[in-house]
Amino acid sequence: MGAVQLEGGVVAAPVTINMALARLKHEQAARKVAEQFAETKNRELSVALKAQEQLLRGGVKLMTDILATARPEVFQKAAKVQRWARQMAKHMTIEKGWELDLAALLYPMGVISLPDDLAAKYAADMPLSEEEALRIEESALVASRLIANMPRMDGVARTVFYARKGFDGSGWPKDGPSGVELPQSARILKVLIDLADAATGESRTREDAFIKLARNKARYDPDIFVVARTLLLVIETPPAEGVSSIRPVMARPGDILLNDLTDQEGRLLLSAGTKLTELSANRLLSLARTSSLPEFIRVSRSGKAVVAPEDLPNEELF
Repeated sequence: MGAVQLEGGVVAAPVTINMALARLKHEQAARKVAEQFAETKNRELSVALKAQEQLLRGGVKLMTDILATARPEVFQKAAKVQRWARQMAKHMTIEKGWELDLAALLYPMGVISLPDDLAAKYAADMPLSEEEALRIEESALVASRLIANMPRMDGVARTVFYARKGFDGSGWPKDGPSGVELPQSARILKVLIDLADAATGESRTREDAFIKLARNKARYDPDIFVVARTLLLVIETPPAEGVSSIRPVMARPGDILLNDLTDQEGRLLLSAGTKLTELSANRLLSLARTSSLPEFIRVSRSGKAVVAPEDLPNEELF
């Protein structure tokens, strides 16, 4: 093939078969290098994401362990809110269910910063002064800041920040969004947190708590309130074959308490419906050795023990 005359008098050298094959070989080699580079980066990214997920899980477990140790009564209330949130999530479309799940468990982290007497009054839902009630609401800011320090937890932190904000704009914070502009998970938690508070205490029932909430219905997303009332007024009972009466020292992770567990002075140690984690089972063992507990407790137990605590949702976090 002869030379080709191009515009402007430039002469292009003819392209031979060997030149075309050489170019093709060079392109194939370059593509292979690029694919190997991409594969290496994907492996590095996968390792980094796995490390980040482990860091997140470790951070959440540390926070829940601190809450359970420092404020056990508040932790039991949060565990109840988390169970209700999981129950509602099965019947609602929630974009990131894992964020709701974690926020439901971590929302009272800020209570750790409050004085012991105020934290105890809140845990028992005792009457609070206006200043005390404001300090409880403002604890959401402390909790959200703690949570935001962990990777990929911005959505959880935002949910916790607005979890005490009313649908009608009432509550804390005083300004900011209201109505459907509030995060959906925060609107769900507003109902469940107030329900848990109103249902805590001697001779209180969930039905009475809903009646109390209904007096201020404007504070709650009406659709979410209806779903919560429909689902949570039905008390879930475990199957009879799964119920056991055991000594407290025989409790194990995965057991579900069927009755409130109190100490000699009547203080709540673990509430009915609590699913024992490794930490709470060990705490129960410690209490059995150092204080007077009932000789037997009633639990619902599945066929096999739970090895890992269920502080985290089952959904993929990443």
